Amino acid sequence: MALFKVAFLGAVALALVAGELRFPLGKTGIDADVKQTIAPLQEVDESYRLPSDSVPTHYTIHLRTTVHEGDRPFQGSVEIHLNVVNPTDKIVVNNRELVITSAVLYRVQDDVLAEIDRPVPENDETRQLLTFQCAMQLGVGAYVLKVEYNGNLQRDSPSGFFRKYYRDENNRDRYLASTQFEPTRARMAFPCYDEPTLKATFTVSITHHKTYNAVSNMPVEALVEDTDDPEFVTTTFEKSQIMSTYLLAFVVSDFETRTYGMQLIHARPNAIEETAFALEAGEKTLLELSLYTDISYYNYMPKLAQIAIPDWGSGAMENWGLVTYGEPALLFNPEINTYRTKKGIATVIAHEYAHQWFGNLVTTDWWKYIWLNEGFATLYGYYGAHLAYPEEEYMDLFQLDVLQLALGPDSTEATRPMNWNAATPGEISGLFDRVAYEKSGSVLNMFRTVLGDANWRTGLKTYLLSRQLAAATDDDLYAALQSAISGKRMIPDTMTVKEVMESWTNAAGYPVLNVRRNYQSKELILSQDRFLADKKLPSDHVWYIPYNLADQRDPNFELNHFLWLTTKAAKVLVGTEPEHWLIFNRQQFGYYRVNYDSRNWEMLTETMVRTPEAIHHYNRAQLIDDAFNLAKADLLDFGVVLRMLTSLTNDYDYLPWAAGNNALNYLYNKLRGTEHYEGFVYYVHTLIGNIYTSLSVVTVDEQETLKQRYLKQLISTWACRIGYSECLDKTHEAFSAAVRDNTKVHPDVATVVYCYGMHRATDEEFVAMYKRMFNSQNSAERTLLIDALGCSQSMDQLDAFLTTSIGAGVGIEVNYFEAERSRVLQAVYSASRTGVDALIKFLDDWDIADDLIYYLEQPVFNSAIAAIAARTNTEQELNQLKQLFATVGEMAPENVVSAALETVQSNFDWHSSLEGVIVAEFLEKYAGWVEA
Repeated sequence: MALFKVAFLGAVALALVAGELRFPLGKTGIDADVKQTIAPLQEVDESYRLPSDSVPTHYTIHLRTTVHEGDRPFQGSVEIHLNVVNPTDKIVVNNRELVITSAVLYRVQDDVLAEIDRPVPENDETRQLLTFQCAMQLGVGAYVLKVEYNGNLQRDSPSGFFRKYYRDENNRDRYLASTQFEPTRARMAFPCYDEPTLKATFTVSITHHKTYNAVSNMPVEALVEDTDDPEFVTTTFEKSQIMSTYLLAFVVSDFETRTYGMQLIHARPNAIEETAFALEAGEKTLLELSLYTDISYYNYMPKLAQIAIPDWGSGAMENWGLVTYGEPALLFNPEINTYRTKKGIATVIAHEYAHQWFGNLVTTDWWKYIWLNEGFATLYGYYGAHLAYPEEEYMDLFQLDVLQLALGPDSTEATRPMNWNAATPGEISGLFDRVAYEKSGSVLNMFRTVLGDANWRTGLKTYLLSRQLAAATDDDLYAALQSAISGKRMIPDTMTVKEVMESWTNAAGYPVLNVRRNYQSKELILSQDRFLADKKLPSDHVWYIPYNLADQRDPNFELNHFLWLTTKAAKVLVGTEPEHWLIFNRQQFGYYRVNYDSRNWEMLTETMVRTPEAIHHYNRAQLIDDAFNLAKADLLDFGVVLRMLTSLTNDYDYLPWAAGNNALNYLYNKLRGTEHYEGFVYYVHTLIGNIYTSLSVVTVDEQETLKQRYLKQLISTWACRIGYSECLDKTHEAFSAAVRDNTKVHPDVATVVYCYGMHRATDEEFVAMYKRMFNSQNSAERTLLIDALGCSQSMDQLDAFLTTSIGAGVGIEVNYFEAERSRVLQAVYSASRTGVDALIKFLDDWDIADDLIYYLEQPVFNSAIAAIAARTNTEQELNQLKQLFATVGEMAPENVVSAALETVQSNFDWHSSLEGVIVAEFLEKYAGWVEA
């Protein structure tokens, strides 16, 4: 073992407090709900659905937990008030992993319960159905089914009713129990009708230790000492609003509470001071969304609380009245958290608060229409944050984070339409993808823009009020929007909103709008094809495409006029002069790409290079993103992309740079380590040089806008990556000073300073940064520091760091939350080729590889292999990978090995492809062009 590794692990040991090892005793699987994918065909197995003979009206739930001691077992009882609507001899509900101990069925007559049966439960584990077979036929009427059961808090998967922990100020583990029921996991906490349209009211009570507290969707109604044990108390909550089972939530913990206006926030005691921004953002956002929809949240619910769950990643859940978040999505400390964390918190809060209307007040009828929940929440996650904080320009980031992000995965043949049915729990979980979120949010924003925001809001209010406290399908939305534009010419005269929108919601993928100019007649031929990134396939589907255009003579980029392409192709007369460019899809409002003839592309490129400000910054980002993806799909000469990227030299707006950054990273990954890498470095140098000289890499002017901070990180990252000595010197100086003085750099430059400062870190500095991560109680800061540690260029330091991820050889508990262990590997292989080499060397030991699979599980190992292959560009690097395969043998599954080798071959083949040859020729000649 290297001397530094021994010393480092010793330092780790000294930094830790001895405790029970948290490593699992056996290899455990991943939650099946998460790992399954949607069936490729639309055929679904309806046997997973509940029969329609009975429906719930109310649940009375009681739970008892000793989670304060870390115990997983819990006891529960539920009284399901139900109506039989068709005579039947059985009651069927959903159940997963709960052990039923007793069941009694009562008939309700004149508000009096009369026991009529003790049905025997029959459990179908595959379909997660629990059948109570009755001794007699049940007539139409009201009944109560009382069920007692036992369960276990989930440990490995944060779903259903699960256990988490945090460490208090004395480094002691403090446990809590929380819930995550969407989409099909309420059945893991109590037997229920676990389908979204089967709404009911809920009364919840929880018995827990008196040093703990319980929170739920509704305010506390009573808190009384437990009659069986004075060390316990029972918290009972008020009866809830009518809602779906997946929106029920409760948390048992020792958390503290703060209030702001009419809102509450709960967090662990040693993080409660980091909730100020989330409280403020919640209050502002809820007010703005209430004004926007013209429907007050408090018309339906008496309170709204947010709660930060430790070690739950960065996700969140919109439970009505109690929104749950992973800590990085809610906690903000201005001394250590970056502008990115703050932006993430603002948009996640707005997303979850938008759900209070879209999903909670009106719920999707079935998961087939999940975009009615998630698409609206994605759109208003950004628009709601924009309304609350207009100065931050969050809707600018919508173009990058949502629209352009969706276009990528939606360009494959395997993508699905927005409307897509599902039945099994695995299929349903698979629907929560970028189609449901980013694509749907983008399509909805397109129609918001086309119909006009005022008409859109009128339609949404109609939709929400007509379906309040009930379920909806897409037809309900279409009808409401149709009523809002009655008598107005917002869509083609012969069409309805339903027809127009269904051309998008029922079709997989999206179109490319082809624009071919006749420069003599000033006519255009518009045509549409399905855009596929990796192949060309005929498609007879016609999208009804709204479009507009701007040209050099009239560079109007306002969103005030729309035309429609409702056929595969059409001829259009425009007045654009032959020597003038034109641009379609102003401000990229539409969810599609645009391709032009070569002459128009050349005029656009020339204008982008000479006077970028002549084109709206949204469209500059669009042109770069469209050109890059069209070129990769062999629909455009890649030379257009390379020339267009040179426009970034004098572009100081973040959006075009962010679009260009995707192309530059793509080229970096292809060229690193090859003969053309030096030419690429020079190319990037000419792009960033002007902007870099205007930046201060290690300090922050508090007047800088959000987008300026994004741009600063992007430019300084490239400067350090390609070896700017000044960038590397300044980051190391700031890094060393922070370590030496035990201070922190400004959080908004911390990502670059810590990563590139770590390039020259001494062993002592490396250990100090590890200890800083170890001692941090802030999840976002811990992630930033883990990523920074992965930036080290010392093989010994990286080897020691990787060792901590599995605890091998340490002999004591390593202070990681479970998700952080795999993050260590990701940080190392993502940072540089040095990190990839360190990971290969680390895994090139059978025992270490076996330990990694044991502690981090097979999928993490497989992902590491795929990541190494993706970063393999040379024969020498391929030989390293082959040696690793020889060492680990069958631990690397055959399909993983074959996929990795195919990836490497693809990397090699790229250089002899047309795209690779064009890039090589461009870079060979570029220096001469610049000097000339």
